[in-house]
Amino acid sequence: MGPRRVSAAYVDASALVKLFKAERETEAFRAALADWPVQVASELIRVEAVCTARRLGGEEVLQRANATLERINVIPLSPEIIELATDAHIPPLRAMDAIHLATAMTMREDLGAMFVYDSDLHDAAQAHDLNPLAPR
Repeated sequence: MGPRRVSAAYVDASALVKLFKAERETEAFRAALADWPVQVASELIRVEAVCTARRLGGEEVLQRANATLERINVIPLSPEIIELATDAHIPPLRAMDAIHLATAMTMREDLGAMFVYDSDLHDAAQAHDLNPLAPR
């Protein structure tokens, strides 16, 4: 038997924002995330995090967002991800959520969990057996 493969946790934008903007679930999410030293996300997470930080205002929030992003291993978009994202999903998803789901699907063998607080994406991830978690 070979060495145990380290599972990664996928972090979507609805979860990531909790790491730089205190929300009700932030403490529980931080505690749960500590069990997953390898964290991954679509490269689109950078755009989502920075835009959210700018909307929240203040250089400090932007710095916290960038520091949070440094801990995430980003997965580049690929033709396979785009193709999977355009498939019909139940429930129907917004474009960014479809890309997060498709990215997680392409990494299925390496993922142990998917942190997501958006209810539609959570349901779609559940339908694909991606172990969606939303610690509260």
